[in-house]
Amino acid sequence: MSEFSVQCSYCARKRCYQGDLSQAPDFCPSLNRTGPLGEARERLSEPENQRMAQDVARTWKDYGKLTRVEEIVLYAKLRGFKKLGVAFCVGLPQEAEMFTNVLLNEGFEAVSVCCMCGALSSEDVALPEEDKVVPGRRQPMCNPIGQAAVLDGEGCELNVILGLCVGDDTLFIKHSKAPVTVLAVKDRVLAHNPLGALYTSSSIYARLKTRRPKREAD
Repeated sequence: MSEFSVQCSYCARKRCYQGDLSQAPDFCPSLNRTGPLGEARERLSEPENQRMAQDVARTWKDYGKLTRVEEIVLYAKLRGFKKLGVAFCVGLPQEAEMFTNVLLNEGFEAVSVCCMCGALSSEDVALPEEDKVVPGRRQPMCNPIGQAAVLDGEGCELNVILGLCVGDDTLFIKHSKAPVTVLAVKDRVLAHNPLGALYTSSSIYARLKTRRPKREAD
């Protein structure tokens, strides 16, 4: 194991994009993590992984031309998927309906399941009263494991996340048997555009420390 910590975020050139490692920094994983990257390359050569990667590569022909919605449609068609699942947040019902309509209009079968399926509450996860938003009252609970189970049970070949909460999306991805992609993530403050916090960190969201820590820069 190399003494250097992998930190691609701090690479000034990222010439690996061009296959050039001649100016790679000491922390470049292409130089000092050859073991796991070699294993990854071998796994990429497995037939199913290779086919999936080829279809991703094919979408690059329309790079910068298609929206995320259209890219999902294109990828699903390239993969030959017929039935898609949509796991959405109860706070995004209109968006879920519109996206489901897009899928149906593109010729897919579509199944959509809301995060509140199963009607769970914080009691189902034994949340202490003091941790509730309002102690003593019923607090609804998302059910991402249930969403994954429903979509898998319906035979969905690709599941699409739409606005699940941080952590709920993690549970969904962990438990979905079908492959998962993301249409949108939740950010209630920034109209579901979480990168907005980084883009405005020099002004509105100055509380976010986006400058490199001195200990890293030394």
